[in-house]
Amino acid sequence: MPSKKTAPAPPGEKETPVSVRSIDRQDEMLWIAGRPPLPSDFPPCIKAIIDLGKAERGEEDGAAKGRHRMAAVLASFLGQAGYSREEAKLLWLEAAGGVEERIFEEWFARMHCPKCRALQRQSKGYPDMGVADLQICRPDDRCSGFEGPVEYACRIASEDDRKSGSLLRIRTRYAVRILDWTTGKESEIELTAEEKSDLDGLLAELAKNRELILTYAKVKVRGRLHPKFYLRMQEGPRRQMLSDII
Repeated sequence: MPSKKTAPAPPGEKETPVSVRSIDRQDEMLWIAGRPPLPSDFPPCIKAIIDLGKAERGEEDGAAKGRHRMAAVLASFLGQAGYSREEAKLLWLEAAGGVEERIFEEWFARMHCPKCRALQRQSKGYPDMGVADLQICRPDDRCSGFEGPVEYACRIASEDDRKSGSLLRIRTRYAVRILDWTTGKESEIELTAEEKSDLDGLLAELAKNRELILTYAKVKVRGRLHPKFYLRMQEGPRRQMLSDII
């Protein structure tokens, strides 16, 4: 049985021989307010989410239209607005309308609250954060002066206004620059920390065995394409191709 590192790519997924040119770490940071705003300072959309949640608490299992999207927006807003987990959880539970608590855990202080432009898009449902169909965007006279709900509530009209807050690292990704042997062109792909760790293992093995080459493919997992690397034995034509490139 082939090892996991050398197993064939799933049917239909084209493998391309590549070389790794560079790997750059990129930390994604989340801005969090130094002092949480009062509920009276919340923007109209957040107030609407809270009011709707309280009115629909009788709905079972978050069945009301758009509850998951609104619960996610509220959790991300409270996280960036500087509320403690305990305070935010109490407010979220009161307004979440029966939505499972995993939504709070996935979005509170872990995801950016969507900006107004994203919220105003049409959506087919969670996890797309467009809420145009829910009619909770009810701009007042102040909305036009801010990018999104967090900026409105915390009075962030410019980057200088963010000095009162702090930055929290929420995830690390890696920009990997690869050279495609078949075209001779370079491109950049993004890897998660787990994917980068897998690649590191392959590169270490590759360094020990010059009979191997690294290949790259896009593999569909749960409906989404993810980058995947493999090790393969070199063939005659590919050896010549590598020597020509180098």
